[in-house]
Amino acid sequence: MDESEIQEKLKNGWIKSRLYIEIMAGEKQLAEDALKEHVRKLKDVKDSVVLNEKYEGIQEVQNPPKGIKQAFSEVVQIDLLARNIDTLLYIVIFYAPSAVEVLEPHDLKIGIEQVQTVMNSVADLVHRFAASGLGGVVISTQQKPQA
Repeated sequence: MDESEIQEKLKNGWIKSRLYIEIMAGEKQLAEDALKEHVRKLKDVKDSVVLNEKYEGIQEVQNPPKGIKQAFSEVVQIDLLARNIDTLLYIVIFYAPSAVEVLEPHDLKIGIEQVQTVMNSVADLVHRFAASGLGGVVISTQQKPQA
């Protein structure tokens, strides 16, 4: 996609962002292959366009997690366009970048429908964690939660 096509999408409300995705695995080749497959799947997300990807190179992890003898890590930097905040949130939830930087536009206007969709996506994620036994929300009758 050339710069004029990118600018046209930005004029039409698309969001340009930069994602950093990191993977860690017990084998060097597994880390490399898994990250490339993860990026390949990201490229198939509807209403998004991967503009470029930059792999930082595999490195051995100096202090691997407890119980793991040796681990390897790799980071990829991805610039992408997302049609809207809903699509970007979907990518963040399901592709788990370590960091997200919104590059353009500098100001973003979203309607109540998009805010509602974002809130429901987050609520769905919390319920998925709870249903899988990975956590949930602790409800207490003792005091109000702090905002």
